[in-house]
Amino acid sequence: MSAIGKHVDEVRRTDVLVIGSEGTGARAAIAAADSGCKVLVATKGFVGKCGATLTADADIDVDSGTIAKLFALSGAHPDDSPQKFFEDMVKEGDWIGNQRLVQIHCEEAGPRVKELVDWGARVDKLTHAPGHRYPRGIWIEGPEIAKALTKQILARPAIALLETTMVTDLLLRGGRCVGAIGLDYRNGKVVAFEAGAVIICTGGAMRMYRYTTAPDELTGDGMAAAYRAGAELQDMEFPMFLPYVMIKPDAVNSIDFPYLLSAYLDAKALNRMGQEYMNKWDKERLAWTTRDVNSIAAMVEVLEGRGGPNDGTYISLKHLPRNIIANARAFLPEMIGRWRYGAFDMKKFLPDLNEDAIECAPASHFWNGGVRVNEHCETCIPGLYAAGEGTGGFHGGNRVSGNALTMTQVWGPRAGLAAAKFSKQDGRGEVDPAQVAALRAKIMAPMERATGSNPIELRNRVRHLAHRYLNAVREQRWLEHVLQELKTLQDEAKSVHVRDRSLTKYNMEWVEALQTENLLAMMEMVARGSLMRTESRGAMFRRDFPDTDGVNWLKNIIIRRDGDAMRLRTEPAVVTTLQPPRTTYRYSDQERV
Repeated sequence: MSAIGKHVDEVRRTDVLVIGSEGTGARAAIAAADSGCKVLVATKGFVGKCGATLTADADIDVDSGTIAKLFALSGAHPDDSPQKFFEDMVKEGDWIGNQRLVQIHCEEAGPRVKELVDWGARVDKLTHAPGHRYPRGIWIEGPEIAKALTKQILARPAIALLETTMVTDLLLRGGRCVGAIGLDYRNGKVVAFEAGAVIICTGGAMRMYRYTTAPDELTGDGMAAAYRAGAELQDMEFPMFLPYVMIKPDAVNSIDFPYLLSAYLDAKALNRMGQEYMNKWDKERLAWTTRDVNSIAAMVEVLEGRGGPNDGTYISLKHLPRNIIANARAFLPEMIGRWRYGAFDMKKFLPDLNEDAIECAPASHFWNGGVRVNEHCETCIPGLYAAGEGTGGFHGGNRVSGNALTMTQVWGPRAGLAAAKFSKQDGRGEVDPAQVAALRAKIMAPMERATGSNPIELRNRVRHLAHRYLNAVREQRWLEHVLQELKTLQDEAKSVHVRDRSLTKYNMEWVEALQTENLLAMMEMVARGSLMRTESRGAMFRRDFPDTDGVNWLKNIIIRRDGDAMRLRTEPAVVTTLQPPRTTYRYSDQERV
């Protein structure tokens, strides 16, 4: 038995450990395996059936000029280019995205998406979403992407899979990341991983919120583990919200079908008095503005007492002639045109759109910030890499539609290639048995306590607090209240207790208990970053600081652990070629660009 084997139920050794199996994780694993490394993919769910990629609607961005060259899609505009795509990304991210990373993203998007299509992902059509000057959204539904990538993973003998495993923490030795530890909740086994390099591809933390489009797995696990290990995170004050998701009935709560309609038809956003409130925020684009502005505008209407009975606003198509709505299916992406959303027939849940509006609310949709990386997806910890959602620097204050999936296809391979190179050069590091023993005790603690706080009840309190005080619209007093409440929640989380002591079945209460620490860390980062940023920008609107400050706040907020404390500092946004406006202007003033 190895030195660490006596502390865990299983030890897995590999050249490259990829944490997360879907859009980004799959591409990272494929690239690392094709570089000659043995790869182990540990995933919280089941490969091809979990994570955000599967739930994508889904447009994947490539500049229209490249689309005209590489894909046989009607509507591509030859005047578009990677450079114009870059300009739109930087501007719509409100100027604080890392321009070096954005340039790579836009230049490599076409070839990487072409690989995905060559692997069998079925393309529907080309779409044009708000925030883009040209049509750039290659519509490939999430299940198509998952199917194509899963097939590629299974075709590579060098890639091993470990499903139903929540990686809880990273293992360090001599300042280097040498592996990880986690729980296989299918059988209750604690698993230690020894690896030459580790790649975090675990996505965001949207399940922190009451309304969210994200699946259950997205609880900030990778970001929180990286933070505890000493990695830097950035832009955590910018969780992104998607406007116009359904509120009622409960069966379709948080489904974004109304938003999809608004993105492709001339919808009107109305308050409960029937007023078209978007003319106060973007007189030119109205409801077809970007999602950050739409979400903030809707939340302000509700906060100022003009919301509907379920604290929402309304999307209306009643002004459109009946035959335009009836014939729209021929021009919409296939899923929307069939009035389908996954397995749901939306006609059963929507009102008569020729007569009635849909009451909607914004929902947590994407995590703009995350682990800080460079162009090779390296963190500040040798041997630790991160890619995809949950990494910072790419989107700045706001992500335009379609770039989440592009991110998976561009940055997953980059992380895989870099991690494979590191592993080949440095080999596997030595794992510290004492660290493994301590982290195993942490995993087992909720199961060994006879009494303690309830993880489900704690999660519900987190969601209520985030929904009320950490939504896209914030104020100093609300943020200070969150930080005060967090002290109580964090104390209670130290004694979280699992009532179901079963080790031999899918014990999701145990998983919930382990997720609590991660969600609370994410909440603290959002609150502290929001309190520090005394302006409104992108996906965050400070009612007490309603202007965008291009004089003092063309900066990124960097977060790092210092003992038991969370330390924040600022660094100037990375500017290469596109100079931002260094003035103060009204939030959402589109004339600024």
